[in-house]
Amino acid sequence: MARITFQGQTYECSADEPLLEALNRKGCNLPYGCRAGVCQACMLKATRGTPPATAQVGLEKKLQKKNYFLSCLCRTDSDMEVALPDPADKYHASIVFEKEFLSPSVIRLRSSRPDGFTYQPGQFVNLLQPDLGLARSYSLASTGEDNFLEFHIRLIPGGRMSGWIADTVENGTFIFVSDAMGNCCYNTRYSDSPLLLAGTGTGLAPLYGILRDAIGHGHQKPVELLHGGLNSEGLYYRPELQQLAERHDCFTYRPCVLNGDAPAGGVQGAIDEQLQQLLKSGHDWRIFLCGDSDMVNTMRKLCLAHGIDESDIHTDAFG
Repeated sequence: MARITFQGQTYECSADEPLLEALNRKGCNLPYGCRAGVCQACMLKATRGTPPATAQVGLEKKLQKKNYFLSCLCRTDSDMEVALPDPADKYHASIVFEKEFLSPSVIRLRSSRPDGFTYQPGQFVNLLQPDLGLARSYSLASTGEDNFLEFHIRLIPGGRMSGWIADTVENGTFIFVSDAMGNCCYNTRYSDSPLLLAGTGTGLAPLYGILRDAIGHGHQKPVELLHGGLNSEGLYYRPELQQLAERHDCFTYRPCVLNGDAPAGGVQGAIDEQLQQLLKSGHDWRIFLCGDSDMVNTMRKLCLAHGIDESDIHTDAFG
């Protein structure tokens, strides 16, 4: 059994269990996201002892040298003292200057773009709330042309991070954002290919960034965007998307609802059914799928079944 010290308390942890699970089971309340070593929300720093190399896979070299590791990947029988990340090592300070409810369940948060912060539209970051020990992954809806960062936050009943954003965050609040991650992004080599974008709920956030990035690069081939919601109330940003469709002949916006009447220009039915209809067109699509993980996986399988090469399918599945 390893003896792990965290915030002044020492816990005995088995090497058979990831450190994240062991410490949280003992009430430590460590932040986490995907639990698979992708989002890096569960990162800790070993202030005494050495983390296993397998728990540092995917981290930047500078963070590895500072003894950072991913607690969801860490199984160890060695004693360590661990701490939450120092925001100065991994996170950029950003100041909120706009918070707006886009629907009863979606908040748009805009914050200052930190000096030197680079990203590609469609990537995601971790937002850190150090006082509460919270870190959650959110996709960027902004583009490189914006001088701010934009997030679309889905309010989750009982969700600690979204609840904090809804109830406490206001203009002037500092938030901390990680470096951008992910590869669900537009690439200029797609300039001669039609693009098919499909997402549910706040899966629109990365798609909105990707769409505007493609248009900003002068993309002329057809761009189809399917945005699905349980009902019309869930289809936020409709005016903005309709205006983009009016200004750019290559772009078609297709809102779709599972229940109730569809909005003007939209369709009633499941988004995967609408996706399947577009896949039957025979176009050589480059595809971007974002939102609920189960629906993203369903849509991905549909694309593969229609002969789309896996390398042409980009996904951002929300856990």
